[in-house]
Amino acid sequence: MDSNSLAQSFIECFCNADLNGIDSLLSKDFSLKGPLFEFKSKQDYVASLDGNLEADPAAEILSIIGNKNEAAAFYKYKGKLIGQLFHSNEGKIYKTVLVFDTSTIA
Repeated sequence: MDSNSLAQSFIECFCNADLNGIDSLLSKDFSLKGPLFEFKSKQDYVASLDGNLEADPAAEILSIIGNKNEAAAFYKYKGKLIGQLFHSNEGKIYKTVLVFDTSTIA
């Protein structure tokens, strides 16, 4: 799977609260850096979502652009604009950087 397809699949799984789907897309050495949290393992990231991730039927992918191993995606989740950079290798996401406006979080 190329980086654009991986990014699209990840966002669809995230917006549908599909933890098994998310887990299947991530490499063992996965890491995530965002404005609120940083995870250095796939296990810790997926565990953090369990019970905390909510599906958003109104979620919308706005754009995805990338090359073989990187993709940048912009999407709306729960009315908020999200930017996310995905790094992939051998058909799995191994690193992502998440960007969103934290000033609207209560």
